[in-house]
Amino acid sequence: MKKILIVDDKKEFRSTLSDALNSGKYEVEVAENGIRALEKMVSFEPDLVILDMLMPEMGGLEFLRELKGRGIKSNILISTQLAQMDDISNALGEGMSVGVRGYIIKSSQSLEMIVKEIEKTLSSL
Repeated sequence: MKKILIVDDKKEFRSTLSDALNSGKYEVEVAENGIRALEKMVSFEPDLVILDMLMPEMGGLEFLRELKGRGIKSNILISTQLAQMDDISNALGEGMSVGVRGYIIKSSQSLEMIVKEIEKTLSSL
């Protein structure tokens, strides 16, 4: 069973996406920021991380830099709002070395489209 870690400071998004993915196909964990996500990376060892870029305490870019500094590789989908395209570009540039595989735009994609993108990414692993 593939493991997914959802890292997002918005409880509603974490909960909605987790519910959509908890169909018995995946084991899902959530974290509200990069600090909690780093803790879960060690114990949970996710196959895929859904990573929000803007979060308090430790945002997505900081999280990617921390992974790189620790030599941790993972498969990551950036999760962001359409207005944050500069953040996506920066994250894709910095994140390729730690496993960023693409991005999803929360504000313009339906939940069904987001789940399909996650499943497509997982099937390519």
